Amino acid sequence: MAAVKTLSLDINIVKPVTSYADHILELAYRPSPSSFTVRTIISAIASSKSPPFQVDLYCPPSLEERARSMHAREQRALFCRLIVAVVIAIPTFIVGIVFMSLVQDGNATKAFWMQPVWTGNTSRTQWALFFLATPVQFYSANLFHRRSIKEIGALWRKGSTTPIVKRFIRFGSMNLLVYTISIKTEK
Repeated sequence: MAAVKTLSLDINIVKPVTSYADHILELAYRPSPSSFTVRTIISAIASSKSPPFQVDLYCPPSLEERARSMHAREQRALFCRLIVAVVIAIPTFIVGIVFMSLVQDGNATKAFWMQPVWTGNTSRTQWALFFLATPVQFYSANLFHRRSIKEIGALWRKGSTTPIVKRFIRFGSMNLLVYTISIKTEK
């Protein structure tokens, strides 16, 4: 800061550096192309010895760069959800399809999976499928649930311009379709 103040009286420090987390110094100055430019300020800050700084011009990200980073972040989140669903689908297929339908009735492993445990007549297979489906339902499909609840809230909020009849017959969203299918499969 002292190096900047010694350069000229025409420099105003709009936002000083207050912490290491927020390391952007914002200055306002009137350039004089022959003697006083942004390069003069950069060299004065870079040559100060206590503490030494590495100086760069900060250009905030453009709208396209921010949109690109948001798109990449959403793709990574969707990819993680897909990986979880695929990894859980493998034991679900083995327990739910192979041992329930394809293995013959005399097999000891099938008899183990078909035995009722904990309560009533619920077999190990049903409990295993319940525990395997729960993370998929609440993690992988969470995106559809959140979006469909927002859509329903926007449709039924106070002051909505959608007529009452259209509120009951409007189901044109894939999010609502996935949400409705997942609610029906839980029952």
